[in-house]
Amino acid sequence: MARTTRITSWLIIVLLLFTLKTPLITSASSDNFLPFEDQELGRNSNAYLSIYKSFPIESKTDFIQEIAVYANAANEKWGIPASAIIGMAAIESGYGTTRIAVNANNIFGIKVWGNHPVNAWQLKGQPDEDYEKIPVLANYGVDRIVYDETKRRDNWYRMFSSYEEAVNYLAGTLLVNQRYNFAKKNYESNLKNGWSYEQASKQYVYEIAHAGYNHLGGEYYRNLVGKLMTEWDLYQYDQNSFKDIRGTWAQKEIEFLVEKGWISGYSDGTFKPNDEVTRAQAAKMISSFLGLTSTTEDIHFNDVPNDFWGVNSIVLVAQHQLMNGMSHLEFSPNTNLTRSQMAQIFYNAGFYHREMNPHMNSFKDVHKNHWAYTAIETMKQEGVMAGYTDGRFGVNEPITRAQMAAVIYRLYEQGWNQ
Repeated sequence: MARTTRITSWLIIVLLLFTLKTPLITSASSDNFLPFEDQELGRNSNAYLSIYKSFPIESKTDFIQEIAVYANAANEKWGIPASAIIGMAAIESGYGTTRIAVNANNIFGIKVWGNHPVNAWQLKGQPDEDYEKIPVLANYGVDRIVYDETKRRDNWYRMFSSYEEAVNYLAGTLLVNQRYNFAKKNYESNLKNGWSYEQASKQYVYEIAHAGYNHLGGEYYRNLVGKLMTEWDLYQYDQNSFKDIRGTWAQKEIEFLVEKGWISGYSDGTFKPNDEVTRAQAAKMISSFLGLTSTTEDIHFNDVPNDFWGVNSIVLVAQHQLMNGMSHLEFSPNTNLTRSQMAQIFYNAGFYHREMNPHMNSFKDVHKNHWAYTAIETMKQEGVMAGYTDGRFGVNEPITRAQMAAVIYRLYEQGWNQ
């Protein structure tokens, strides 16, 4: 008796393991049947739907959070908006519950055309889409037809080893090809022109659908995916949060300025918030923030060659008399910007409402004979810059990239870039 019980137990374990390891080939254990699975309850239209009639919100949340990880990485690498990737995945795969998602990890419905193509999975039981007439094996009524699937070529879907591979294929191959790549460029341009992430991402979805990604058109797809993106606030994943600023004191300010296109990070995905700002970097930030345009004045510095990355910004701030050279012939582009120099730049830009009180003496290291005394006291009076708790301003101390971002954000809030 004991031996029989042990054998039965082992058989149950083996069967359970086999069940867990075997992918779902049909929906026989689900709610939405296909005609070849159940001639009464099966429907051809169920082929595109979730295999379940209901799906818990917790499982949807888990799906969104998992895809968000892959979408963020894809956004950093290829520039495709993460919100669009996540929204499209949720819509196309029913939060990972369609037959295509379950059997092929294909969460975007990406097809492979042909007769038994390699690396593809066949979705059986779908309606005849009129690509070519398919022989009928059994007809149980409207939407209840069993087709001869060996004769069909339009129901094969690309197989992926994981959701991550599917996201990488979509963002790194399909959406950057000649047909759709224009939409990514427009997305980047729209953000720089002041569009919100929501506006830019919805427009991106419209443009790829209008270009052929979805046969029902751009307006339809934007409304469909856009509604879900808004419902889940997927735009939060579009914030270009560099990996070294998350949770830091200036994260909000840095992300806002990046969204506006006024500052940028490095190609390795970092912002380096604690690095000191060079004079060339400051020129770039200020000229971008103010949207400076070139004048007819011919300006040239011996230490800023024409192929220097920041030459245009340096010329702009010099033309508008916001930043001067360290001498008549040199700008010193790679020298760190000091706090007193930054105050002087903002003063030169006219970021103040009234002249300062000439009797002010706010900082123990800023005397009235200091070259930037008026600028420092004015910026302090305007609430643009402040000193340290020990009573110093730190006139010769460098400015970090995070500090520069925070001050520019403060200037924006006060309307100084208008």
